[in-house]
Amino acid sequence: MTSGQSPVDFRVGLAHRLRRLMQDRGVTAAEIRAALDCSPSKISKLLRGDHSIRQAELVVLLDLFEVGRTERADLLHLGEEARRRRPKTPWGTAVPDRLRKYFDTEETARRIELYRPDLVHGLAQTEAYARAVIRTNPALTPDEVEHLVQARLARQVRLTGPNPVEYVMVIRQEVLGRPVGSPETRFEQLRHLKRLSELPHVTIRVIPDEVGLTSALYFPFVILTGQRGKTVYVETLTDGLLVDEESRISHYEAVFRDLVAVSRTDLLDSVGV
Repeated sequence: MTSGQSPVDFRVGLAHRLRRLMQDRGVTAAEIRAALDCSPSKISKLLRGDHSIRQAELVVLLDLFEVGRTERADLLHLGEEARRRRPKTPWGTAVPDRLRKYFDTEETARRIELYRPDLVHGLAQTEAYARAVIRTNPALTPDEVEHLVQARLARQVRLTGPNPVEYVMVIRQEVLGRPVGSPETRFEQLRHLKRLSELPHVTIRVIPDEVGLTSALYFPFVILTGQRGKTVYVETLTDGLLVDEESRISHYEAVFRDLVAVSRTDLLDSVGV
């Protein structure tokens, strides 16, 4: 597999290529449904990259699109990589189904912009900080806590691994002083944020306490930009919502611009650790 690319990356890339072929060849969705003998919803999912496509189905589509030998070989390879299973991990079953689609979207994002008024975002947390946060859920067993901590750490390859995502985090100044876990946990987290802020693809902005109320107030959200455009993830107490309506995304983008305008990048330097 190409370094830094996951099956989700290949799946989304293949879907993009198929949509372009569909447009170039003038093939309709009805013709694809007839060729594959499947439902409209399945076609939509395949063309969005939500699901991998079986090799036999891909061959049918390549025949329908009259794809030549060289391009056909490339697309078949993409399909093979998209179907490749990730290695099993001990934390896989601990991740709630409601978060899996968000994790897939995060994994393929090329830019992540987020606002957290209460905590450091998961991709920027240390192991001890993550454990302290996850332990606050009384419904989790100790084993589930550890599995979720490891899942969170595995996701952080988006910042530190090959082909890292462009990452902009806006937090409130009070987050830097909030007691999470032990004093050592807090100091370690602050040092980690300083190290991350030195990476060329990471920007950490802090809203000073004197700013007071902001347009987002205490509603955390994440804007994810990928090959399929933009998606917003809004977190609630018990659930999370992926927003893909263009007008609503534009509203979150405007709010994020306001948050960036009132925030600063130098406040981490003033924290004594």
